[in-house]
Amino acid sequence: MFDIAWSTIRNRKGGFVAAFVAVFCGAAVVTACGVLLLSGLLSGVPPERYAGAPVMVGGGQTKTVRENIDPHFAERVTLPARTADAVAEVAGVRAAVGDRTVALSVTGAGGEVLALDRPVYGHGWASAVLGPFALSDGREPRSGGEVALDRELARRAGAEVGGTVRLAVGTTATAYRVTGLVAPPPGGLDRQSAAFFTDDRAGALSGRPDRVTAVGVLAEPGVEADELAERVQEALAGSAERTEVYSGDRIGDLEFLDVGRSRGFLVALSASFGGTALAVVVFVVSSTLGLAVHQRRRELAMLRAIAASPRQIHRLIGAEILLVATVAAVLGAVPGYLVAGFLRDAFAGAGVLPGDFELSYHPVPAVAAVVLCVLGARLAGVVAAHRTARIKPVEALRESQVDPSGPGRSRRTAGVVLLAMGLAAAVVLPLLIPGQAAAAGAAGSLLLLMVGCALLGPRLVGLATSALAPLLRMFRFSGFLAAANARANSRRLSAAVVPLALGAGMALMQLSTLATVEAEASRQAASGVVADYVLTTGATGLSPELADAVRRVPGVGTATPVVRSQVMLTYEEVDKTTSRAFGAQGVDPRGLARTLDLDVREGGLDGLGEGTVALSRTAAGTAGLGVGDTAELDLGDGTPAKLEVVAVYGNGLGFGDVTLAHDVLAAHTTDRLDAALLVRASGEEAREEAAAGLAGLTGTAAGLRVQESDRFAAAQQGEFSRQSWTNLIANSLLLLYVLIAVVNTLVMATTARGREFAMMRLIGAGARQTRRMMFLESWVVVITAVAVGLFLAVPPSIGSSLALTGRPVPHVEPLVWVGVAGFIALIGWSSVALSTRSALRTRPIDAVYTGE
Repeated sequence: MFDIAWSTIRNRKGGFVAAFVAVFCGAAVVTACGVLLLSGLLSGVPPERYAGAPVMVGGGQTKTVRENIDPHFAERVTLPARTADAVAEVAGVRAAVGDRTVALSVTGAGGEVLALDRPVYGHGWASAVLGPFALSDGREPRSGGEVALDRELARRAGAEVGGTVRLAVGTTATAYRVTGLVAPPPGGLDRQSAAFFTDDRAGALSGRPDRVTAVGVLAEPGVEADELAERVQEALAGSAERTEVYSGDRIGDLEFLDVGRSRGFLVALSASFGGTALAVVVFVVSSTLGLAVHQRRRELAMLRAIAASPRQIHRLIGAEILLVATVAAVLGAVPGYLVAGFLRDAFAGAGVLPGDFELSYHPVPAVAAVVLCVLGARLAGVVAAHRTARIKPVEALRESQVDPSGPGRSRRTAGVVLLAMGLAAAVVLPLLIPGQAAAAGAAGSLLLLMVGCALLGPRLVGLATSALAPLLRMFRFSGFLAAANARANSRRLSAAVVPLALGAGMALMQLSTLATVEAEASRQAASGVVADYVLTTGATGLSPELADAVRRVPGVGTATPVVRSQVMLTYEEVDKTTSRAFGAQGVDPRGLARTLDLDVREGGLDGLGEGTVALSRTAAGTAGLGVGDTAELDLGDGTPAKLEVVAVYGNGLGFGDVTLAHDVLAAHTTDRLDAALLVRASGEEAREEAAAGLAGLTGTAAGLRVQESDRFAAAQQGEFSRQSWTNLIANSLLLLYVLIAVVNTLVMATTARGREFAMMRLIGAGARQTRRMMFLESWVVVITAVAVGLFLAVPPSIGSSLALTGRPVPHVEPLVWVGVAGFIALIGWSSVALSTRSALRTRPIDAVYTGE
């Protein structure tokens, strides 16, 4: 059978080339998803400051969730300082050194923050051995007013031994005498700069002298790192603290929190996006193979007529597909690694991945992609060959000359059912189920609508042709032929319409959701900030004591510090426990109504305190909570908390979905610094006095900026825009694949009509009339695809808007939608026009005897 299949492939290259392209590109997409998934599990960056320690002990940065992906905590999970003493007693440990990491800014004499290309962190001198850092000039610091800098930092700051450098924690800057310069570890410092204080001073700057960032473990001679790690793990097994032992390249996850978060992001993204990608790939391959088999219906009918059994037809088509799909998948897996690299760069540009995050280029994703794509193609071949193989030979010969009038009853029923389910998931579900489940259901409805439209494709093309027929006939001969062809070959045209409509629907839905989120976040932030002024800084954050200083400024009536973080909300979803991360803010409830309006829907913010929390309508709906219920949270550093819900508010997109008392949230952040300070004057007449007083503070606080509230509001959309752009980047890969499949399908469908074009020309039609006929027919395809694409996009967009904003009208950029429709039209028309010109180059008499 494979000999016959190979002979068929050699003599019918057109249809098989199209199938080859579809599987080739599909394998690249699936491989890219697999590379991202494996990178999330295995990859990272090597340690720098801890490069000299074979084993490190840090806080457990993930929450264990059964039957789900373990999410990462947003803030640093610290350890008690006494952990170093416990580790030092383990056999084989030469020394256990506690490290404290404090974010710093370098400031000028006027309080301005120097722009450096990497963050600066301060540490105690005892932890220099973990690099190891070695003095290259001067001596170590011995008092609270002294510091040693790494040589590159000293150069950039213009400091030298014996001189002075101003370092700020938050907005509090202090002058230090530089006592020494240190050489970096052998691997260098590419992601940070280091400053070393005395251990006591580092503890005071951290704000928690009883806690350490990590504990470095130095081994006795001859003790292997893995063995030592096991011993330390056993010694700490009974500890009440959340601890984890790191060794090898995993130490980089401990040193750089963004790396661990990025790994979790890639795993979660790949797990959700990979399934959708595989479904779209199988759908497109199935559509392409279905058209390829449909174009061979005369040949297959002849085989049935000369006694080929249905099983033999299936075996023949299966052998052909296995040969083509295996070669295409193997070759397509190779560029999949390049696609993964492009995605990594795009995510880094969007700010969700570090720029130096290395992917794990392992062969496993390629092998998995080949297996999945070949199996998917084989299954698609079974479906495509089903009708031809099962009908009687006489009927097969009849259908080989004229397309069936439309889809069968079972296919129509399935299509209608799927469309109804898609509409219900898109529009009805957000009305019944609040929260993120409604948004996910609305987005997922696109797949149901897509498959439903694919099943009803011939019927949709037939309806569109009937509606457009009067316009087509205005073009006389060419228009009459275009209308007749479109009506008679609706099944063939639907194979081109469906992927084109899918591309339009995906693009329009994604762009609509992105625009809706950005517009709503901007509106909420603009209406929610009612303060007169907002204080921010170019440093690492605002020092907590700044709020009291601002309250003492003449003319200031209310000052509300705002701290930002991320918390996890744990709740029951269907039959399992789920933990989901939500953006959080901590605010001082005193006078909050004078500076911030969260659009409270239920309850009130007056009761916000140590044991309470306020949730946005999205977070409350997701967890099924209301006022008076108990929310189970994990704060930024993993500290569990059960808090009573005192309010549900509407402005979650603008300010975060969880609001806690300022001191409650700040105590569980890495740096304990404020993100902003909202200031309201005591009265309209006191605004100028307050503005003058705040301007005076800018000379004493490092990098302090006084902004109008509208400028601050525009900056609050960043996190939500970043999330939306992340989804758009991932789905752009699928959109590109769909567009390639569209061009592929249109070219295949058009070039396969060479015999038809030749017959028309032999009976008197000119090449110009044939091109005009195809031009008009292409517009039937384009208009139908755009109409179906709008149908695919509008219900999910309405559902997403309902879930995210509570309003059924999504934010639509008319020029964007027109641009997408124009691009789809350009793709469809150019694919048909170019392939038509190619098909017309062959002499009519030669094309007639070439065969179908």
